[in-house]
Amino acid sequence: MNHIVFDLDGTLVDSLPGIALALNRALESLGKPAHTTRHIRTLVGRGARRLCADALPADEQNLPASIDALLQAFMREYPHTWQQGTVPYEGIPAMLERLAAEGNRLAVLSNKPHIVTAPLVKHLFPAIPFAPVMGYTPEYPRKPDPSSLLHIAATWKTTPSEITMVGDSLHDAHTAQNAGTALTLVSWGYALTDDLLTTGAPLCTTIAELERSLRAGTGIWG
Repeated sequence: MNHIVFDLDGTLVDSLPGIALALNRALESLGKPAHTTRHIRTLVGRGARRLCADALPADEQNLPASIDALLQAFMREYPHTWQQGTVPYEGIPAMLERLAAEGNRLAVLSNKPHIVTAPLVKHLFPAIPFAPVMGYTPEYPRKPDPSSLLHIAATWKTTPSEITMVGDSLHDAHTAQNAGTALTLVSWGYALTDDLLTTGAPLCTTIAELERSLRAGTGIWG
C-alpha cells in the first residue's frame, strides 16, 4: 500500500478558467484592470490572498485594504465560477480509480480555500475515497509550510517518509522537502518546466508515467 497526497490545481484538475473568470469579475467590480488568462496562470498556487495581491495594480499590492477588498470580491465569485471552468485532466479519474482499487491511501492537499476545495473534489471525483481532503483554513499555514502535510501523516498514523507528495509547482516541492516526504512532479500544470527540473524530482509528462512512478515509489525524498 502506498500513501499518496495530491495537490489539486494543475495536478489533478485544470482550474485556471474558473479562477480567471472569478478574479477578473472581482477586479472589474472594483474598477481594476482585468488580466489575461495567460498572466493569471503565473499567479496561481500560493493561495487566494496572494493571488489577489499579485493581481492588483503595482501600487496597491502591499495595501491590506485593497487586498482585503479584492479577496472578498473573489470569494464571492469563485464558488460559482469553478463549476463553469474546472475539469479533471484527461486520464486522471481513471488513474485514481485504479490506485484506490489497489488499496492505496489517497489525499488532497491544496492552497485553495477549503470552502471551495471540499465541494470541488466531491463534485469532480465522487468515486474516489480521498481521506482527508484539505484546502486552506486558518488552522494550518499554506504550503510550503509542512504543517498540513504532517497532519495528514499523523491522521494516517504513518511517517512522512512513507508518503509521496504529487504536485505541479515549486510550492509542492518545497512542502515535500520541508515535511520529509517523497516527491513526484507533473509537467502539465502551471509552473515552468525549467523551474521544476531544478528540484531533481521525477517530472512526469503523461498520466501513464505518473501512475507507473507512484506504483514503483520512484519519487525523491526531501
